[in-house]
Amino acid sequence: MFIFFPWYWVIATVVVLGVLWSLMRNSCVNVTIATIGCLVVVWAKWPSAIGSAIYLLLHHQPVPALIALVWPLLGGFVGVPGKVGVIEVAFAKKIGFVTQDAEL
Repeated sequence: MFIFFPWYWVIATVVVLGVLWSLMRNSCVNVTIATIGCLVVVWAKWPSAIGSAIYLLLHHQPVPALIALVWPLLGGFVGVPGKVGVIEVAFAKKIGFVTQDAEL
C-alpha cells in the first residue's frame, strides 16, 4: 500500500483497522481461514516488503521505503492489546482439544 498511498495514510489505516479487529477478533474463529491467513502472511511479508522498498527507493521516496522495509518487524512487535488466550481457547474448542464447557 505504501506504493499507492502516502505512508501516513497507510499507517493510520492500519492502526484504525487494528483497533476495529481487536473489538471483533475474539467473537469469530475459523481454523481454516486463520491457517491460510497465517501462511500467506508468513510467506509473503518479506518478499513484498523488500520489493516495495526497492520500488519506493527507485522512485525517490526514502521514508516510505524505510517504513516498508521494517514493516514486517514492526508488525511483530506492535499490536493492539486484546484478550490473550481467548483465541487459543476458541481454536482448541473448534478442533476438539478442549471441551465446549471450558472457561474463556
